[in-house]
Amino acid sequence: MLVVGLTVVIPIAFAFGLPLYSKIVKGNRAAISSYAILGSLITLILSALVAREAYISSKPLVYVFGKWVAPVGIVYEVDLLSAVIALVSAFLMFMIAIYSHQYLKHESGIEWYYTLYLGLEAGLMGVFYTGDAFNLFVMIEVTSIAAYGLVMFYRSRGDSVVAGLKYAIIGSTATTVYFLAVIFIYATIGTLNMADIAAKVHGIPFAVSEIYYKDLAMTTGIGLTLATWAFLVKAAVFPNHFWLPEAHPAAPTPISAVLSGLVVNVGVYSLLRFYTTLFRGTLDTGAEKVLGVLSTLLILLGAFSAIFAAVMMNIQKDIKRLIAYSTIVHMGYITAAIGVGTALSVEASLYHIINHAISKALMFLAAGVFIQMLGSRKIDDLAGIAKKAPVTAFAFAVSTFSLVGVPPMNVFYSKLLLYGAYVEYSVLLALVLVISSIIALIAYIRVLYKMLFERPTKEIKEREDTVMSLVCLVLAIVVIVTGILAPLLYQNVIKIAASQALDYTSYVNAIRDLIQRFF
Repeated sequence: MLVVGLTVVIPIAFAFGLPLYSKIVKGNRAAISSYAILGSLITLILSALVAREAYISSKPLVYVFGKWVAPVGIVYEVDLLSAVIALVSAFLMFMIAIYSHQYLKHESGIEWYYTLYLGLEAGLMGVFYTGDAFNLFVMIEVTSIAAYGLVMFYRSRGDSVVAGLKYAIIGSTATTVYFLAVIFIYATIGTLNMADIAAKVHGIPFAVSEIYYKDLAMTTGIGLTLATWAFLVKAAVFPNHFWLPEAHPAAPTPISAVLSGLVVNVGVYSLLRFYTTLFRGTLDTGAEKVLGVLSTLLILLGAFSAIFAAVMMNIQKDIKRLIAYSTIVHMGYITAAIGVGTALSVEASLYHIINHAISKALMFLAAGVFIQMLGSRKIDDLAGIAKKAPVTAFAFAVSTFSLVGVPPMNVFYSKLLLYGAYVEYSVLLALVLVISSIIALIAYIRVLYKMLFERPTKEIKEREDTVMSLVCLVLAIVVIVTGILAPLLYQNVIKIAASQALDYTSYVNAIRDLIQRFF
């Protein structure tokens, strides 16, 4: 489908055209922002069309590049799992683009900010849509390079440059490790097409590349292990979490929202795709044992991440660092659920990816309003801010209650699914969810109490920006409405998307049918 390819092409085309456009409009801020917002809006519309087609289709959507059919050529293969995550990402990128216009109204170089921003959006869409392991590497690189530059947007500030360079070194190391995984997978299996990999792992005949010709257990043991490590870095899961708390305070707040709400999803989505569609249910006993060990490792690292990061939240003095550690908590939940590997845990992880993205983006954007008003990221300086910024304070409270898991907010339902999936596996794992949530709640209460009940430590002259607070209000409404509609969304979207992710035969047959039409 052409619309699948256009969803990635549009933001990258707008990104390449923006520097020239900024010269034409002579650096007019409103014109540059409108151009970028338009590009993001078109991407949102296209992603909605893709999601609609994926929902009504009985099999994944396939887009072929240059008429080179898989497994020889690169293809995009979009099932409901990838379509839903991409749609939510496009919606949040659109809202954050609007927010960015006001947040950066006094900053120079906005044309470069939006160029990187649109490039990052293109990378995200590519990650979620691609059906090729090497193209996944390319799209992760596109996303990462844009993110490095955006973290260093405040280039005159030493902390911004240092944090960006640290992020770049850690991130490039992770992508290099994933590239090694790709090389190893190709050397042992003889293909990089994801459907073809799934076919060989499950013993399904596949045209052109035929059967694998090396030890599948070795492929899983080395290739999947390397890929897993790289994905855990991108998802900021312990012990690969350390880049996230450093990058957040240094980046512009809209980019903090993108990093914590969306960029980390690159890691957990890739884990979900590899551990469910590609390798789950392998017929090779050696590979199955390796997969079991790696899955257990995901559970242990996810559980430790949740507890560790929840504790770290309580000792933070910087509001952005506190929220960053909250992200590590939730990435731990999702990673552990992927490791559990049941149908319920896949549903829970997918639903939590979506709900966390919306709520965490909202929390960062609301915090950004406070930071702009106060000129400070210190939690102590938030005292009494609710009286000066009632709309934003309401939105921040909604995001807080959501992330803790208070009904009827959206995260409550995905946390309930996580709890059910954990209980099926181990009561101890379910206790990790409960205990870490309570510890995180203590940190959130400290912030809310200062905002709502303490007297200001200094005079607050600024008022909340209308546009920025309205963006926060819209997202707060989305959090509440999606929470109220959770049973409906779960039955009609999440269960279907998760079942498609687990159905490797449908994923494989979509490409096999395409090959038959070509040959």
